[in-house]
Amino acid sequence: MTARVRLDAGQRRTLAGALVLSSLAPAGALAGAWTLPAGQGQIIASLFGWTGDGPAYGGGSGPKESRVEGQGYVEYGLTDSLTVVGQAALERYELTSPTADAFRGLDYSEAGLRARVWSNDVLVVSIETTAFLPGARDASRPAQAGNTGGAAEGRALVGCNFSLFAAPAFLNAEAAFRMRAAGPPDEWHGDLTLGVQLGGRATLLLQTFNTISAGPGSARFPPWSSDTAELSLVYALDERWSVQAGAFATFATVATNSQRGLVAAIWRRF
Repeated sequence: MTARVRLDAGQRRTLAGALVLSSLAPAGALAGAWTLPAGQGQIIASLFGWTGDGPAYGGGSGPKESRVEGQGYVEYGLTDSLTVVGQAALERYELTSPTADAFRGLDYSEAGLRARVWSNDVLVVSIETTAFLPGARDASRPAQAGNTGGAAEGRALVGCNFSLFAAPAFLNAEAAFRMRAAGPPDEWHGDLTLGVQLGGRATLLLQTFNTISAGPGSARFPPWSSDTAELSLVYALDERWSVQAGAFATFATVATNSQRGLVAAIWRRF
């Protein structure tokens, strides 16, 4: 049974913090609808890796793929209703035959601004804009193709606090449109996170990350879609430090690769 519940300030911080940490998942969902109080921030470091099959953007028989990435994420409350966010990452991405190649370097770097437009004790509605700067530069290399152009995104976010069988919980839903350059088609994103607090320190997260292209891009980039699920656990060490561990896998794809991997992260609130 579910019911809406008014959480106290500490519970809201715990759940919102867990949601921000969950935003570092490999599928690329951004931070949740909650904003940080003015003058407060978070620095988060995460590491994930996955293996999969299939070409990144359609084509014939696909290679095996693997990726390991370390991400650094920061957000800071400019005001109680306006939060600035940023992220940078280093990756190692490899493809096997028939398109054997490897890329080691910067993944996309991101900078954005999230604005809370309405809220009460149980519900928050926000909007966010984000710019993406690519780290890859050589579009002729199979491991870099599709990742050499910039991107810009607009996102709507809705978060809700409630109780699930008497446990504090939250639900966060997001919808976004991302405009991409240098070949790949633009993208629609729809992401959903359910978080349930298990006792005073642990929060269980169940998430889905869903992307569908807005038609085809250039000749080498057909329409595609991907749906990924992730299950993870966040544990608060104290009021400032938390850790996360989880696993994720794609459960549906069209003209793109599969992913099966693990994620771990640690963050500090300041």
